[in-house]
Amino acid sequence: MRKKMIYVLLLVLLILTAIALAFKKVFERLDEKVEKLDTDKIPLQPSILYVPTSSNDSSLQAKISELENLTEIALRAGENIGFGKVVAIQNGTVCLFDPTDEDMYNLAIGIAKASAVSGNLIRVALAGKISGFTGLEPNKTYYATIAGGMSTNDPESGMLRSVGIAISPSDLLIDFSQKVEL
Repeated sequence: MRKKMIYVLLLVLLILTAIALAFKKVFERLDEKVEKLDTDKIPLQPSILYVPTSSNDSSLQAKISELENLTEIALRAGENIGFGKVVAIQNGTVCLFDPTDEDMYNLAIGIAKASAVSGNLIRVALAGKISGFTGLEPNKTYYATIAGGMSTNDPESGMLRSVGIAISPSDLLIDFSQKVEL
């Protein structure tokens, strides 16, 4: 059973990596034109949510073709997590991302779409637009900070990991393409 769980986790991480690479070129072009960003013309993928029913969920194989457009996933929270926090998927659970923790450098990351208590399901946005923030600076790139935070300031140590570009004071267009170890 443990092997099956590891295989499922590896498959999910492989799929998330493929999705990130597919979006990388789109976001590189977006970064070049961030000053001329016209939010009405940004095509967004329809949201597909996959919630595994167990660690050995065999229906994952049937969902492979749909996972190309995966924009969010629901997994168990490994700790208490608030809305808008940058999170990592680690050992099949969701935890707060810390760009100074080398063990998290190669994990799939996302943004919490709602708050969750440890052990409960949490929806994590992997791509697209996430709404509900307050005080974002439009046309600014946001980077991951410790404890799942985000800031427009480049971190001084750890990893420079972009999380998105603010398209309004309340909306963030997810962009995980920048990943540089400092």
